[in-house]
Amino acid sequence: MLKVYFGEWGNGRLQRLAYLGYYLLLMFLFAAIIFGAIAAVGSMENIMGGDITATQFMLTEHFGIAAIVGFALLIVAMMMAQVNILAKRIRDMGLPAVWTILCIVALSILLNILFPAQSVELNTAMIKTAEGTVASAEAHTSTSSLIVQLFDLVIFFCLLFIPSNTFHKN
Repeated sequence: MLKVYFGEWGNGRLQRLAYLGYYLLLMFLFAAIIFGAIAAVGSMENIMGGDITATQFMLTEHFGIAAIVGFALLIVAMMMAQVNILAKRIRDMGLPAVWTILCIVALSILLNILFPAQSVELNTAMIKTAEGTVASAEAHTSTSSLIVQLFDLVIFFCLLFIPSNTFHKN
């Protein structure tokens, strides 16, 4: 499995079903790692008596730099694995992998410039506590443009549904 994700950079090929399986496995592993980290912080907060500020301070003090470096290395490894299986699938379709990936990235950057992310404001309802005080919460999130999401979806479906050697020169 590691050979598929991190090996055969220049000549590997991946058929459609194998690409889908390895893509979904990579996304599942990434989600499992993220949820595991969240669960670890949540359980640490529970052990510390429910004080999130003290928990954050303790985790930052003991694991700050190591956690940041570890998480950054994890993100880089996941991106490398994603690019490698993408290149293998593109090569299997008969296209030059490097130039195709560069074109996809350039088009994605261009679409992100032309159709920037939209900021969405989420407001929660007012909450009355037992002491009679009122609290509200607001969150500002940024979502990518619908055009960019459609472009990503079209690229993914092209990778899934275009058969092997479609663009291969005879």
